[in-house]
Amino acid sequence: MKMPARASDSVNKVWGGSPPDSDGLSVSPPSPASPVATAPPRRLLHRLSSGYLSEGRSTPSPPPELSEDGIVTYFLLHFIPGLVGALFYLVWTQVILFGPTLWVSFWLWCLGKLVSMPLELTKWILTVLTVPASERLRRKRTVLISGGSTIQAVHLARNFQAAGARVVVFDVQGNFGLARFSTAVDRYYTVPCPVGDRADRYVAAVKHIVEEERAVYYIPVSSTSTAYYDALVKPHVELMGCSCFCPGLKEVCVLDDVFEVMRRCRSEGMATPLHYPVSSVEEVYALYERGTLGSGRHVMINVGPLGCRDRVRVVLPPKMQDLKVKHQVSTQRPWVIVRDYPGDHFITCTTVKESAVIANVTCRVETVHGGLTPVEHREIDLWIKQFFGKLKFLRPLNGHISFRFVVSSASGSIVPLGCRVGVALPYICHTSVHTRMIWKPCRHFNPQSPGPLVSDIGRYWMHQVVMDTLKSPGIGSVKRLLGTLITKQEALFVVWDPLPYFAYYHIQLPVTNLFRFLRGHHNINNGGHGFRRVVPIR
Repeated sequence: MKMPARASDSVNKVWGGSPPDSDGLSVSPPSPASPVATAPPRRLLHRLSSGYLSEGRSTPSPPPELSEDGIVTYFLLHFIPGLVGALFYLVWTQVILFGPTLWVSFWLWCLGKLVSMPLELTKWILTVLTVPASERLRRKRTVLISGGSTIQAVHLARNFQAAGARVVVFDVQGNFGLARFSTAVDRYYTVPCPVGDRADRYVAAVKHIVEEERAVYYIPVSSTSTAYYDALVKPHVELMGCSCFCPGLKEVCVLDDVFEVMRRCRSEGMATPLHYPVSSVEEVYALYERGTLGSGRHVMINVGPLGCRDRVRVVLPPKMQDLKVKHQVSTQRPWVIVRDYPGDHFITCTTVKESAVIANVTCRVETVHGGLTPVEHREIDLWIKQFFGKLKFLRPLNGHISFRFVVSSASGSIVPLGCRVGVALPYICHTSVHTRMIWKPCRHFNPQSPGPLVSDIGRYWMHQVVMDTLKSPGIGSVKRLLGTLITKQEALFVVWDPLPYFAYYHIQLPVTNLFRFLRGHHNINNGGHGFRRVVPIR
């Protein structure tokens, strides 16, 4: 019986034996005095690499043996020019073409560190000075808040700290961490930004924060990432014992879908604006040709589950020639065109708990500088209560909802223009009483509701007040500037927590405006409703 050849035998055959190859050729064993006996020569290595000794390959002609002069010539004529070409290509692609981008990114990173480190040091000093040691060391329940680059998150953190909670905030990567500099925030995280269907990393990151910080309550702002992704997070964190003040996925797909909200309003006999569902570009062109979109202001919003996920809002031009459709419009990605009306515009921040409206603040959108002024509007309050009273879900609804209304100057009727799940900018008019309504405060805090629920003072953009003071300096403008700070009419300015104010107006806002300018378009303030305004469609 013939035994199979061992691997060591084949190696010996290559180096010391004479195995026949596929053509019946053999390799003669080297003599002790030959160069092959001392080291594997170039010719033999070339034969091994080219398959000269492998089975199933034809025998190539043996390469000519290079002399020392030939090796030097080959090195000078082939290797060095190739190396120089590779280095030139590397320098061209990485330094000349992309060098400015890399250097700008590097210096922006250094600038961010130079700015953030002193601010964080100042935050630590302010925390030591303003918060008693007993309060800092006391064991607290942890509340997790998203959207750390927004003003809403800063106010949420302050209000929850006033209720005796330990506050942890996070935001998606690439945004300025405004809440990071607040003394009300104990820890700050960044998470991967969810894009399209790729939400696994976002969900895993939020779960990791909940587990790491032992959070018992999660308040999603749903501003930098839509409520669609927070609804995906909700069942995971609730299985971990963390309550989530956000609707479920089915409820989000109803409330964040403008067309679905309009359909339910019509079914209940409530007034709705003129709106046109479209599922192709040809339908949009047809509306222009009929003259439907030729006058007035029209906004196109993506709807359906994908619309709730992406949430894009586009202002249509009055002329069809100026329309450049760069979004997909199809039956899989439908849109709805909503007509806006002249009149006073309002935006709300509505708090719903167990499907009942427990708090609402309504702000009028100022047409001059886009600021918000809190107002009492009983008709809007009644409309919201009726809407949620008629809106039936299989499970109780919890979360913050934002509505946008217009009171038509022609008819005087209240017309809803949109709905969004998330904490809108009017939340800053809520006092710390609001937090104690949606979350049980600690035992040593007064369980009663001290003070008003909504601040009755107007709200001003500080940068607008400063610009007015510079344009028309005088005693009156200076008094208004100082009064805005002293009377706390500025949204971010607090004596015991001043860093977010300076970080927003002197870092975040100028950098944001600079990037908007460099991108070639200016986003007009939309009252904090969370939609992107793009002209033309992209």
